[in-house]
Amino acid sequence: MPIVKPISGHTSCKGIYRYLTKDGRALASDYLNLDIPEHEGTAFDWAAAMDDTRTRWRNDTPWGDRPCRTYKHYVLSPDPKDHVNLDALRELTIAWAREHFGDFEVAIVYHDDNAGHIPHAHVVVNNTNIVMGRRLQDHDPKKLKHSLQPMAKERGLSDFDSVEERASVRGRMRPRTLQAEHVRRAEREIAEKGGYSWVADIRARIRVARSVTRSEDEFRELLKSLGVEVEDNSAKARRHDWVFSFSGHPTWRVSGESLGLGYGRESLMRGFSLGAAGHLADAGERRAAELARSAVELGDLSELERLSEALAWLKDNRIHTTADLATKGAGNPDMAAYVQSLGILKEGGTGRRYASRPSKPFSRAQGASAQRGNAPEHASEHQRARQRDDGRESQR
Repeated sequence: MPIVKPISGHTSCKGIYRYLTKDGRALASDYLNLDIPEHEGTAFDWAAAMDDTRTRWRNDTPWGDRPCRTYKHYVLSPDPKDHVNLDALRELTIAWAREHFGDFEVAIVYHDDNAGHIPHAHVVVNNTNIVMGRRLQDHDPKKLKHSLQPMAKERGLSDFDSVEERASVRGRMRPRTLQAEHVRRAEREIAEKGGYSWVADIRARIRVARSVTRSEDEFRELLKSLGVEVEDNSAKARRHDWVFSFSGHPTWRVSGESLGLGYGRESLMRGFSLGAAGHLADAGERRAAELARSAVELGDLSELERLSEALAWLKDNRIHTTADLATKGAGNPDMAAYVQSLGILKEGGTGRRYASRPSKPFSRAQGASAQRGNAPEHASEHQRARQRDDGRESQR
């Protein structure tokens, strides 16, 4: 989901030029309607060229009682989950700039100076139409953002609207929480006392399923084998979401977004749209699913929780192989050792490339034997006793 952030400039382009090029931070640059040096590597002062164009067309003076908008600065940020490389970002950004600013001088500078070193594009558009001499009209930022989505989709990137836009289009409210993980007070209090929380149990099973499945069908099938049913919420609900419940306890039910934004239907579907991107190898995901089924069947809910946290940790740190684990897992040796013991990582060097490929359905035969022991009543006698004391939990 590429995001477009517009910023207006009211001064010479020299300031934005210095900001974008200082300390050698620019990864690359592209230009539209600007005479760039013939020799590659030669410094190009595009700010001076833009300032000169405005002066020649007398477009650097105030407009009535308002200051002159000398340029527009747009920041194009791809979805981190798309894992867009610099070449793909350059092609997308140039195509978008040509569509909207084909008769304007445009300088595009690429950075990766954010926390995740994710490449993003800074698009600076001079205020003067070089064909007609007219000033740049202020585009509707929402229309600009929407226009980028189909272009992203054509290139195999996610094209969902932002949460705020989708809520506006559908006339629905914002989610109850913007936290990726949302733990209510009742759940925290039960955990502090060492008690059993069915909400935490459901969350752990969902966390496993979303980590090792690549489609809605796979997700639903694996959760069913783990004793969790998935159904759509009411058509009259504030937002479209899924409701999760235990197969043997239909009254123990909770909506996805009340567990955290990362468990809601919208977030999960966005993840499925990326296919294999960010996932373990097939064998590793099947192994993780088997371990989860075994933990549920044995009633070992602490192991299920630990497994779910490990899978989330692997995804957050982009660890797909044992070599990745050796280099990226050094900061958390306990977790790295636990992951190594699971046997879910592919042996070898670099992680696989995120090539798109069909999703791999989980065999229903794999989950059939686990169905006998997947509901909470198949937990240990001690856990069943704790469950009986948990009827008061507020998330019911």
